[in-house]
Amino acid sequence: MKKFAFLLALVLIMVSSIAAGTLAMYTVSIDTLAKGSVVAKEFIFVGEGTDSFQEGLKIAPSETAQWQFKVKNYENHIVSETDIYYKLTFNVQALPGKAAIEPLTVTVKDLNGTVLNSVTGVGTFDVLGQFSLAVNGQERDFLVEVNWPTEGTSDINYAGINYGSMINVDAIASQIPLKATDPDPVDPPQVSVRYETTVPWQNGQSGNYQYEYKVTITNNSTEPIYNWSIAFNLPTDKLTSAWSNANLVSDTPKGYYKFLNPGYNNQLTDSILPGKSVSFRGPAKGMGTEAIRSVIVGGSNITDLTNVDLLCQFGKASLN
Repeated sequence: MKKFAFLLALVLIMVSSIAAGTLAMYTVSIDTLAKGSVVAKEFIFVGEGTDSFQEGLKIAPSETAQWQFKVKNYENHIVSETDIYYKLTFNVQALPGKAAIEPLTVTVKDLNGTVLNSVTGVGTFDVLGQFSLAVNGQERDFLVEVNWPTEGTSDINYAGINYGSMINVDAIASQIPLKATDPDPVDPPQVSVRYETTVPWQNGQSGNYQYEYKVTITNNSTEPIYNWSIAFNLPTDKLTSAWSNANLVSDTPKGYYKFLNPGYNNQLTDSILPGKSVSFRGPAKGMGTEAIRSVIVGGSNITDLTNVDLLCQFGKASLN
């Protein structure tokens, strides 16, 4: 069953993780919501400080999940004795070892519906606020809206255990003004690589298992990639050759493999046009359940490109 779980946590950092499963129902909750309350947490800043909480949500493609929290400058009868400045930094990124769910949009609003900031895919933004010195305590309400839009096949492309996103929210309060931080630019992957295997079968003579593999390279950039190459590590399984569309030029005992374009002077195989793909396949020894690692793609307009969007799928019935 295809599952998708969205996990929120704040420990000075609130961490929200999204992990997809394996078949067609995307919604499974990891943590139970706190008795249905829409207010997830109250951050109480009567001076410089931080706070923490943990909350779970569930979300599916075409759905929108919301949760609300407060920032306050008082607790019971104690009110801050100075101006309080606070900054909430939202950092949306991929889970370690996974690729981000690029269609996902995270938006922060006030309760009037005013959008304070947002990001789609990955990125960082700040929400700044202030409580002026006053006799009575003050508070602000924030609504976090997480939306997974359905745009054609986006839910299919980003479903599976290889995709997951995480939201880190740093909460900090100070008696002096805080400044917004500019997010570091995030370059989208220029190339996507898909590694697929068949169900393994047993060799009748040796008794060892073998399978067929397939590698697909997709050019996500706006320029053709001429004379492409690809290299990666596969320490356990053994790729023995490439049947078509590629030449295996490096095969070391340590499991390092390098493939070059076939050199047919054929634009369909020797180059990868923008938005297009090339594929090659071949036989292998092993169970076919090990993912390729440290993928590097080379070519005419790229040099040892490591910013690669990688997807590995094992045990497929057919590689057509």
